[in-house]
Amino acid sequence: MKLKFFDANLYVGKPTKAVYKPAVSAEEAIRALDVQGIEKALIWHIAQHDLSPVEGNRLLSGLITGQKRLYGCWTILPPQTGEVITLDFFDRMKKERIAALRAFPDIHRFMLNRVVFGSFLDEAGERKIPLLLSLEKGISWQGVYGLLKDFPDLTCVLCDIGIWGADRYTWPLLENYGNIYLETSLLALGYGQLEATVRKFGAERIIFGSGFPERYPESSICEVLHADISEAARRKIARENMENLIAGIKS
Repeated sequence: MKLKFFDANLYVGKPTKAVYKPAVSAEEAIRALDVQGIEKALIWHIAQHDLSPVEGNRLLSGLITGQKRLYGCWTILPPQTGEVITLDFFDRMKKERIAALRAFPDIHRFMLNRVVFGSFLDEAGERKIPLLLSLEKGISWQGVYGLLKDFPDLTCVLCDIGIWGADRYTWPLLENYGNIYLETSLLALGYGQLEATVRKFGAERIIFGSGFPERYPESSICEVLHADISEAARRKIARENMENLIAGIKS
């Protein structure tokens, strides 16, 4: 049986820096998924990072409307400013097929901690809404560690984490926080990061992501297909773990 993939890390829209064939519409995104045999995707819009979270969130919501294969990921800003987080925020998430959140505190100039996001991230944690954090875009390891110290029950997916000594950063988090997951696009097969993490913590803690359009989806797919892990572990990483996260969100 052909392995089915659920991509948790790709964006649409035209970035400020040229990358590999970006998709600028839902139709282009779906064509890109079809070329690689990817069944479903959790997507965000690059305008949420490069331009404005407010405008980017709006663009994303419009783009995924009626697209059953695509789930959306909104970017958050401090609730005190009222730019993104409003009283009906979680209701709007459900209505607009938003299944996860992203935050880029360094580039958007805020602190991702309890002082700023206390009650909001408490509620997001209770609702089991995943927060995706990119180590390439807008947060440091110090920021990740500080956030989880403040919110130990938060569900987080760490994306774009790098290959050189990443286990020294990620394994302490996996050991101490039960709702931390690693995205695969930079867990390079050649260095054994994926296999070693599966052996130590189980396949349940790893989620497939391509990094498209800044990385080739073929690379991430090949990594999962040829990793020295069981077929059951392969299915969990490719699709099941992300599906379970979305299914576990509480309204």
